[in-house]
Amino acid sequence: MRDDDVRAEIDRELGLIDSAIALVRQGAAARVTVVNRRRGAAVLDAARARARLRGVRVTPEWGLGDTARSLVVDRADGHG
Repeated sequence: MRDDDVRAEIDRELGLIDSAIALVRQGAAARVTVVNRRRGAAVLDAARARARLRGVRVTPEWGLGDTARSLVVDRADGHG
């Protein structure tokens, strides 16, 4: 896979995560799970930082091996 393709994939995943963060932050959803991700490690730190800035949290759901295939976005205070 070319570097441009990898970057585009990372950007697409971060866009999905940003949308999930917005839904939770605005109260439209108590919890959103972003699934079938391919770039787990590459986006986890950025996703957590983006969520923290908006008062929500991102928690990985680990699949087989050491890859977070899904990310759960919910309120940082744990209330829905």
